[in-house]
Order: sequence, then C-alpha cells, then structure tokens
Amino acid sequence: MDQDQPIPLQLNQTSLQDFLDCPRRFELGFLNDTRWPAVHSSPLARHERLTEIGTQFHQLCQQFFSGIEPNLITSLISDSDLLRLWQSFLPYGQTLLPYPITSEKILRIPYGDHFLLAKYDLIVQTSNKEYLIIDWKTSPKKPTRTVLADRVQTYLYPFIFQQAGNDLFNTGPILPAMITMQYWYPLTDVHEEYFPYSESMHRDSSITISDLIVQIEDLLSSAKPFPLTDNHAHCKFCLFRSFCERGLEANQLSLEADLDSEDLSNFHFDLDLINEIEF
Repeated sequence: MDQDQPIPLQLNQTSLQDFLDCPRRFELGFLNDTRWPAVHSSPLARHERLTEIGTQFHQLCQQFFSGIEPNLITSLISDSDLLRLWQSFLPYGQTLLPYPITSEKILRIPYGDHFLLAKYDLIVQTSNKEYLIIDWKTSPKKPTRTVLADRVQTYLYPFIFQQAGNDLFNTGPILPAMITMQYWYPLTDVHEEYFPYSESMHRDSSITISDLIVQIEDLLSSAKPFPLTDNHAHCKFCLFRSFCERGLEANQLSLEADLDSEDLSNFHFDLDLINEIEF
C-alpha cells in the first residue's frame, strides 16, 4: 500500500461519536484499542449490568421478529428488569408484524478511502413503501429531541441505509425522503422519537461525515496524540479519564444515564448478516 494512502478505517456511529465528543477517546479506544479502566469498579459494574440487560432485550426482540411465540419468550424471562422492558415492547412489536421487516442487519458502504458501518435493530417497510429504521433504547430516561438530533446515529443510519438498503427488501432505489429514523424507549412515558430524513439532510450528512473523516486523517498524518476534549462533562464516565488525568475516582452511573451505544469495534462479523455495496 502507498505510504501516503490512509489505512482504511471501518467507522460506525460509536467511533464517530467518540471522535466528536473527544478525539483522544477515539484514538485510545478505537485506533489503539487501549484497555485502561478507571479506578473504582462499582460504576463499571452498574454499567455492565445495564449493558447486559440491553443486550438481552435486543436478543428478545430478534427472537420475536424471527417468529418465536411471544408467550414462550415471556415464560423464559426470569429477570424483573428485563421482563419490564419486554412487556412494554410487546404491544408495539405486534403492530409491526404485518409489514416486511428485517432485524439485526449490518450494512457497510465504502466512503472515500474508508468504510461506514451500521448495525440495525429493525427496519420496517411500511404500507406506503417507506422505511422506518427503529433503534431500541433501554435507558430509563429519553434524552431531549435536540440531543438525539445531534447524535451521529441519527444521520449516519439513514445515510448508509439509503445507499445499501435496497437489497434488504429487493426493491428499487430508496430516496432519502422515504426514510425515517425512530428511537424507541420502552421505559419512558413517550416511547418514540421520530426523525424524518430528506434529500437536504442527506447532502448535509455527506458533508458532515466527510468533514469528520478529513479531521481524523489530518490528525493521523500529524503523528501527534489526538487532542483532549475541552468539555470535561464528556470525561465523567469515560474509562480513560485516569489515563488522561481527568479524574481518578469513577462517577456513579445514574439511572438517567443514556448508555445505549453500538460498539462494532470488537464485533465478530457474520458475513451472512452483512450487506455491502461497492461503488
């Protein structure tokens, strides 16, 4: 490979969000795969518990949409927190069964010298041949619409799906205006938050993603450590805060913490699950 050519990166919403929040976190966690847990373990144990419940909930949803009888799934749930999530989800999940759906799919597209990836919880083709991308969020508190709108996932998922999603439904070209991103929080009073996509948003997304990649490439070519964020709020629950001398004692994770994220960095890809489009 030409030494001037950047090494292809496989970027997902978690890695790009990390870069936006703190370039140094992106470098340590994504590029260097650094293992440097913060000092106190009790918040990490809380994080692990919430992450485990979220993972199990996603597995239940996948089983449901694969055709397993809901009563059978319910009978096998012994954890009260997981059962609460499941019972909240079930009425909504049943309303989606009449439509063409695909669940737990990974799409990958080339983008410049790199790749963009997204792991989709559920995609529904609605009755008017439009597409609803649904992402299950198990946090007890839903962030504000403004916070959700600014997340990388909100524009990255529709962006990738518009280019690679047609194979999932054996359909023709998918226009941006045919796509809606929806977050669904089973533990909140108002479960859903919708973000319709559009042609102008698609153009803006392309510009934003390109700008992020240029910044990453510039920092890589400089051969200097990536800079730390100026916003210390992003350090509160970061595993690298002691490494960066941004605090030694771990903060307690509250029930309101939004811990849902997609981490594909150590994902063992099943090639049968990946739909890839090449240009």
